[in-house]
Amino acid sequence: MEYSSSVIRNLVALGLLYATSSCLFESPSPIEIIDSQKKLVVNGHISPDVPLLISVTNNIPFTTAMFALQNIPDARVELWEGGRKLEEGVFQPSATVTVGLPEIEKKFPNHFAYRAFFAFESVPEAGKSYSLKVNAPGYPAVETTDRVPENAAEAPTFRILSINRSNGLITVEVDLELLDEKNYFHLQFFVRTNGFNDVEQVEQVKVVLDNEGLLNVDNNGVAFEGGLNSGIMYNPNVFGSKSNKRIIVLEYLSVIFFPEIQFELSAEIRTISKSYYDYYVAVIQQKYYGDYPFVTSIRIPNNVQGGLGNFSAFTARKSGWVDLR
Repeated sequence: MEYSSSVIRNLVALGLLYATSSCLFESPSPIEIIDSQKKLVVNGHISPDVPLLISVTNNIPFTTAMFALQNIPDARVELWEGGRKLEEGVFQPSATVTVGLPEIEKKFPNHFAYRAFFAFESVPEAGKSYSLKVNAPGYPAVETTDRVPENAAEAPTFRILSINRSNGLITVEVDLELLDEKNYFHLQFFVRTNGFNDVEQVEQVKVVLDNEGLLNVDNNGVAFEGGLNSGIMYNPNVFGSKSNKRIIVLEYLSVIFFPEIQFELSAEIRTISKSYYDYYVAVIQQKYYGDYPFVTSIRIPNNVQGGLGNFSAFTARKSGWVDLR
């Protein structure tokens, strides 16, 4: 039997339509990670100013829900200085968060749990390099190293320009008096409250960004909001004098709702390692530019040999507390 060219074209079109519709309506198959691809993910900051807490989790396929991310409690995490082992971290289980949705909390327990950590008692020293060596059953061993930078900044000083209690915005002018401009810095803000059941609370304040989410300070500083690291990163090219003033807008909504409570504001300037700076700047850029179709993909720096993650260092200087009245 012979078919006309139009019939053949219709048959081919139907075949393509069937193939396309089959792909569209089939559930995507998960991408399995074979044993040789399983890696440990190690994250944490080392500093003389805060306790050393290291997170060790698994890596997961990009098609897998984030609920599959799990802590690795049987990992062995060792802290080394040069060729000398200082300490082995002690696993601290995560606490569970209760939000009043028992069925969902029971179904996705990892989602409603704080990250667990390996805790250390050692106090690192500025100017020295430290390594983590991590082993866990079923995963390749990993190692990562960073150097704790010498402090390169005075404690930041600032003055409050305005407080807008209708929208919870605080405008401040910060004077960053830097001792050494050949370093990387991270500026953060905190509010301390007294009056909630007579319990003192300290919370990090959100930095208000422009419409695109990134705030360029002299085309060199990179700012980001939300999370534990809301603040502004500075690279060495930003500063050209010993006194560098910046006007920054902060958001703290409790100023609106609790006018009778005493609020105090402080600033913290961290001298950070390049590993710290490169990691967070890439994370910020990926967050805000990752969905743009014509932007070159942004790779997150990884300084964990044999695995994934970021182990980086800082030293911190804090200002005094200023009353927000």
